[in-house]
Amino acid sequence: MSALNFSRQAVILTRNNKYMEEIRKTDLAYLNRYYESDSSHILVVYGNRNVEQTSLLRSLMENRRHSFYTARKVSEAEQLKIWKNELMVNTGVSVKTLTFRNIFEAAIGKGSNVPFVFVIRNFEYIVKSSDEFVKQLTEFVKDAGKFRKILVILSSNDVSWVENNMVAAFGLYSSFLAGFRKIKPLPFSEMRRHFSKMPYKDAVLTYSVLGGQTLLWKYFDESLSFKENVCKNLLDSSSYLYGEAQGLTEYNLRETAVYHTILSEMAQGINKLNDLYHATGFSRAKISVYLKTLIHHDFAYKAYSFGNTGRENVVKGVYKIADPMLAFFFRFIFPNESHLLQMPADKFYDIFISAGIQEYASECFKSICREYIYKLEEKGLLGFEIEEDGEWIGKVGNIDLIVQSDTGDTAICLCSWQKMATHEDLIQLEYSAKKARIEGDVFYLFSTGGFDEWLIDASLKADSPLRLIGIDELTNG
Repeated sequence: MSALNFSRQAVILTRNNKYMEEIRKTDLAYLNRYYESDSSHILVVYGNRNVEQTSLLRSLMENRRHSFYTARKVSEAEQLKIWKNELMVNTGVSVKTLTFRNIFEAAIGKGSNVPFVFVIRNFEYIVKSSDEFVKQLTEFVKDAGKFRKILVILSSNDVSWVENNMVAAFGLYSSFLAGFRKIKPLPFSEMRRHFSKMPYKDAVLTYSVLGGQTLLWKYFDESLSFKENVCKNLLDSSSYLYGEAQGLTEYNLRETAVYHTILSEMAQGINKLNDLYHATGFSRAKISVYLKTLIHHDFAYKAYSFGNTGRENVVKGVYKIADPMLAFFFRFIFPNESHLLQMPADKFYDIFISAGIQEYASECFKSICREYIYKLEEKGLLGFEIEEDGEWIGKVGNIDLIVQSDTGDTAICLCSWQKMATHEDLIQLEYSAKKARIEGDVFYLFSTGGFDEWLIDASLKADSPLRLIGIDELTNG
């Protein structure tokens, strides 16, 4: 890499780090409240491995006395050796007797009343290999906290383990945990800020593939088209993102052949338990267990229809892929991988992705419309405060989004991606609302393909319940 390119990459990295620090202000404020309190605390901070955490933790530690350690997946004895050696390099302090307690004491030092931030990254590796770590950590914070404030941040990328196994692993010591903070993927509006020069429609397509997983954003270039970015980063076998989807499953799951089979069918629209049973040949009980695991890892979710009325008209037990990277991979690449290895990336895109990408992105567009509605609420332009929201999945017809206040004020939304919204669409929406037994006070019709004359004329009438949100409003909203 030339000096000029290296310098440019450094500038981009610095800019991105500052950007991530800016958009994580709410998370940072949460952590700072504990730092500024009068007591010592142990907090758990966790999230998907592709959602940025390091810059958040760096911001917390900045200009404060701190110690940072990244745990490795090794034995307890090896962990202590590695930690000891890092402390020697960073502080010059030598730990003679290798125990976690001695490591903690050496890390924070002596003779200061200044609050101390102690970050342990990938802490689950230590918990899983040591029976003593949790006990010695909690007792250390309890004892040392009498003389100085200590904020311990236990950071992890293993969402499923934190949410389903960690408390049991901590046992009685779980009562010492002061709080949990899940670092969530960012909304579409933040991607728009990040890729400020990217055309709106390309940004939607990009979000449908990368979602709000901020560590993935750095691989896309806003000066390139969506197709060019996909060819360069997802279809080129030498690129980092090429194997990321399978890396996610192999990192988190066992028996990936079973999971890949289920995900492959789900990506093609087979999303009910009974349909998956017929498509895969696995037993219903087995599929249920594996779906539950996918949900625990935030890879899938079970879709529920809004409200308690019209239940006889809804489709129940619908499962969808939650992770956009997995959804894209199993929809377009996984079933066609043999072709990908035999032709140029741009030709593969034209044949196997181009025809289906707009329909694929329509699901993502619904979440973007939901975000738009919530921004209207924040600005006081919706007319009521949202108490509940959701979709409605009917046996005949769907409702993309319903938002409702605690007093029953209701907005019903149609999200039309790359298609003109028509009077017939409104009639179908009203029919679905009738089946759902939901009465809409206002109808929001979102469309990137425009509106027919009937809808435009109807929306201009006095007291019209129609709100038309087109590409201009979406782009500038």
